Amino acid sequence: MIAQRLTAAAHKATQVWTWVRGIPLRSRAARLDRAQIAAAEQHTANLEPARRLQDLLTFYDRYEDLVEVLCDAAQYGPEPKLEARYAESRVWMQTHYRSIRKFVVGFMKLDPADAAQGFLASGQGTDAFESLFSAATLEEFLRVDDGLMIDRIERTREALALYGEHLRAANAA
Repeated sequence: MIAQRLTAAAHKATQVWTWVRGIPLRSRAARLDRAQIAAAEQHTANLEPARRLQDLLTFYDRYEDLVEVLCDAAQYGPEPKLEARYAESRVWMQTHYRSIRKFVVGFMKLDPADAAQGFLASGQGTDAFESLFSAATLEEFLRVDDGLMIDRIERTREALALYGEHLRAANAA
């Protein structure tokens, strides 16, 4: 029994010694990995503002289409042509907003009423952008509208403008 314990202890000591002996090698590998990652991130950072600016311009065009539909619907009601345009814009926004959200939300003035609007329209909390396309139909959007649509449009436009300025400055640097 003592022999078994001694054998087990010797085995553990060998494992510990092997692990300790490998520390310099693992440390060197980690330094190299960090250097490679930093170089890759620097390369990506140089390309990123230009690509993100192009993504923003594409998003902005589609966003303005959605705003036009919403404003027309507020004036004329949910006509079939407007419903079809809203449905198309909604699908596009649901697909593409996620990729830009992580950048633009930092420039947005947040309002708890946006989340409440999202709950009314879709059962989920939303930000100002999402509240503009969270309702399943244009008719539903107009039915649950809390009267703050113009405020949301102004805040989202401002966020897009500030994010665009940020990207242009980063692109110039």
